[in-house]
Amino acid sequence: MNRRWLAIIPAMAAILLLSTNVQADDSDPALISINVENGAYTNDTIIFSGIIEDDIKPAQSFWRVSKEGTTFGGGELYQNLEEIPSTSSRTQWTWSFSLSITETGECACYVSIHTIDENSNEVIGQRVIFMVSENTSGLIGFMLYEDLSGNFIDSSVNVKGWVGSYPEASVTIQIITSITQGLIEAQLFPQPTTCSTPSVTSDTEIFANGEFEFEFDISSKLDGWLKIDLISCSSSLSFLEGSIQEFSIRVNNEPPTIKISGIDFAIEDDTWHTFDASLTEDPYWGRTDMYYVWTLYRTSHSGFSPIDVKMGVDITSYSISGTKSGNYSLSLTVYDEGGQYSEKVVIFDIANTVPIISLEIDGEPVSNNQEIKLTNPSDTLLDATGSTDSVNDKPGLRCVWLLDNVPLYEGCNRSFSWDEYQGEDYRAELTLEVIDDDGEYSTLNVILIHPNEVQPIPIILVIPAICLIFLIYATINRFKSNNELEIPKWKS
Repeated sequence: MNRRWLAIIPAMAAILLLSTNVQADDSDPALISINVENGAYTNDTIIFSGIIEDDIKPAQSFWRVSKEGTTFGGGELYQNLEEIPSTSSRTQWTWSFSLSITETGECACYVSIHTIDENSNEVIGQRVIFMVSENTSGLIGFMLYEDLSGNFIDSSVNVKGWVGSYPEASVTIQIITSITQGLIEAQLFPQPTTCSTPSVTSDTEIFANGEFEFEFDISSKLDGWLKIDLISCSSSLSFLEGSIQEFSIRVNNEPPTIKISGIDFAIEDDTWHTFDASLTEDPYWGRTDMYYVWTLYRTSHSGFSPIDVKMGVDITSYSISGTKSGNYSLSLTVYDEGGQYSEKVVIFDIANTVPIISLEIDGEPVSNNQEIKLTNPSDTLLDATGSTDSVNDKPGLRCVWLLDNVPLYEGCNRSFSWDEYQGEDYRAELTLEVIDDDGEYSTLNVILIHPNEVQPIPIILVIPAICLIFLIYATINRFKSNNELEIPKWKS
């Protein structure tokens, strides 16, 4: 129903610590008290009196009387309103008038007291009374406390009012429903009708004289306009005159059908991504005047604590910036005018782009694991400003430098002095980490070599050299040996 929807929305706003701009009248409606109770009867005169309570004196005040659906009498009250001391924060005025059977004749009469303020807001107080003669019988009084005409209602209709007869006896209320095409407004007072035996297909409630309340099940009814006839009659059908109230309601058993289009994956950049729910609709009542609640969660970073909530009438789309990567959950709850609601959750990811490192040392580009022999170890220029990332992340890139895994600098353009950090060591591993605002990073490693480093002869060259020396030595020894054999010896 409308009142249930209106109760749901402020509660949600309080839970989510959000508020919406609502225009409302801060003043309470006027109050009307009446000294005569429903079902009062007389064969002479009834004196009506009471109090009107409001912030300021009503612009208009009057009373009316009707029977058999026709208004035939009444009078003005405004000129006779008398202000009285009040314990309330608002002012009170007394009023009174009398009603005689000579004015009304025999009837179940409906008396109403009206007050209208300067903003044309009208408040009505009502009573049903019996004006009787010596042989009166067969009077039915029937009054509803709430006008349900045009209300969105699901599951069941709650009917409250007063019903009674004179002479006093139990009364039936028969409920007859039928499909209709639009609004049928209830009359302020019932119309007369002829009573008959209730149909076996209709619902019937039995009440003693007095206030009544019952629930009428409409859960099996299809959405649409439904005409309701409430017929009050003597339960014994001892007399055939009765009263009927007719009105139509909007059956609203089906919740809205949510349809959302949007991304399920995107690469992080400065693009806005829009989720469109404009095709969401109520199965019967259409797409207008529905209340949307969008709730965004960044589950990879904030779990299921909302990071944003957007709510209001006919807010059919939601946009999110693509500048923050993560795993997201977007929930949409849609309420129709009658308070029925549906919920749908969309899961999507925005993937981060890992930084791409570009490093120059003394103006020369270098690659990962490259060995760099420095030309100026006391003032080596380290430049990583050419590193790239997505458009939104590039301005916030951080560069962290480590020398042999020890933090050295932060900043993408630095000057390095070997002597300050390395002493007599002529080789070091320089590591560069480039980090974006999501904590993603890339690394590059190079080997820095001091120009004074003396490289040992590689073992791969030592062995052949030894072999060559040995070969030369062996060759020379053999040559000497051959020469000694050729020297002639003296004979004796």
